[in-house]
Amino acid sequence: MLNINPVYTKSWNILLNHFNKIKKKDIFYFFNKDKNRFKNFSIFYKKLILFDFSKNLINNKTIKLFINFLNEINFKYYINGILKGKILNITEKKIISNFLLRDVDNYFIKNNYLNNKLLIEKKNIDKNLCKIKKITYEILNNIWLSFNNKKIFNIVNIGIGGSDLGPRMIVKSLYLYKKKNINSFFVSNLDINDINSVLNLISPENTIFIVCSKSFTTQETLLNFKIARDWILKFYNNNILSLNKHFILVTSNLNNSLKYNIIRNNIILVNDWVGGRYSFCSAFGLSISLSIGFKNFVKILKGCHDLDKHFFFTKYNKNIPILLSLISIWYNNFFCYTNELVMVYNESMFLFPYYLQQLVMESNGKCIDKNNDLINYNTSPILFGGLGTISQHSFFQLLHQGTNVIPCDFIIESNFKNNNNKYNSYYKLFSNLIAQSQCLAFGDNIFLNIKKNNFSKFKNIKGNKPNNIFLIKKINPYTLGTLISIYEYKVFTQGIIWNICSYDQWGVNLGKNLSNFVYKLYFKNKNIKKNRYFLDNSSLSLIKIFKNFNK
Repeated sequence: MLNINPVYTKSWNILLNHFNKIKKKDIFYFFNKDKNRFKNFSIFYKKLILFDFSKNLINNKTIKLFINFLNEINFKYYINGILKGKILNITEKKIISNFLLRDVDNYFIKNNYLNNKLLIEKKNIDKNLCKIKKITYEILNNIWLSFNNKKIFNIVNIGIGGSDLGPRMIVKSLYLYKKKNINSFFVSNLDINDINSVLNLISPENTIFIVCSKSFTTQETLLNFKIARDWILKFYNNNILSLNKHFILVTSNLNNSLKYNIIRNNIILVNDWVGGRYSFCSAFGLSISLSIGFKNFVKILKGCHDLDKHFFFTKYNKNIPILLSLISIWYNNFFCYTNELVMVYNESMFLFPYYLQQLVMESNGKCIDKNNDLINYNTSPILFGGLGTISQHSFFQLLHQGTNVIPCDFIIESNFKNNNNKYNSYYKLFSNLIAQSQCLAFGDNIFLNIKKNNFSKFKNIKGNKPNNIFLIKKINPYTLGTLISIYEYKVFTQGIIWNICSYDQWGVNLGKNLSNFVYKLYFKNKNIKKNRYFLDNSSLSLIKIFKNFNK
């Protein structure tokens, strides 16, 4: 059974009946019912990551019924489709083979999983990996020098969306692994203040720009590229040859990238099926390799690769991304809890929720299914995130006593032995995470002897707010790659269940096209057929006032 509305399946209706039977049970009830609740509802991955999903409104039957649902929709077909290079991205007619980008030990080749088509794709990936290794070695070892033979130690990644958020988040998260002689910068905003704030900190003769755009038509990336290009040319008295020492382009569109006088050897061509928000394992991750070193970059790939195998070959009831996705669907589609929260309790990981926002909402924010039909059920939840304990003093009040129930994922590392200080800050940090998880799940019921009749209603915290915990032994390149892949496959699984295509983003394109029209017509005075577009009087008035403000 393929490409079917999930609510019309037999298993979905059985799940709905099950939901109606247990929806009034609370998390406290499930713990009292099962004295081995934690053991039965947690998974240890390679003794490096613990996934605790015990504080959820589920029981063993819930998981069993969801597995029956996955079997009914033939979920295995889609897993095999990835491995066989089937066109699963049907709206763009492309394969979904991100696992090839991180098959660093050629596991899938050695075990004969790849057909001839995927073997060809893998050859280009391996070729690009060799380029990343070579460029990283040459820059970090002062072999690749500037046009006037100065050391390169400023790396500026120019991109937007996936070609910015992924590398930016990873470099920030792995700051402990950063090369000491390298400064990493990221530019993405159309606001010129973004790139100017970076250029004011660096010198042209010590800088290389990594320009990442799959199509090489992205307006934000091209504008910032042109500003950086002019900046370099000005420094070298418009010597066009200087560009080849200061720019590397990463793209899938060779023709567009060749227009800017960069030699072919400085252009890395990425497989055209690599989606932006899934692209950091490709050459779009060059800035990661330059920042933390090629060996650590490969460790990220290895973490992703091992999770690929876990997802492909582990039974559904022990499969972390599948369980994570099913729990999310349980709340989103049955309880109608349409928001999700990701809380990170390590300062270095503060960008992780922002990265997930794009991964989740750009992938699954769809209202049309694969059959081109309007959807009559919830798809992507609204995802937001924060940093503990800062967020506890801002929006956690709503989590505990607000009218909306927002399921939460907590993420923290336990590598405190290297952070031993007299203030015990890391133990206090972990204590806060545990306390918040307990308060959300059990509320003031956590205090067993409390006298409720003398307890002000203003202070009452009911609890029963579900949450998961990822306890990571140490945040390092390998475990970070693993964690990212868990959420990637969560998104993939949900997209299959919701019968939507998770790998396109047509909703983004309309705004891009219209912005070009507005710019050309009202600011460049180009002759465009106005009757092809509708501009409301609000927009027209705002354009007029904007112009008046700038006179």
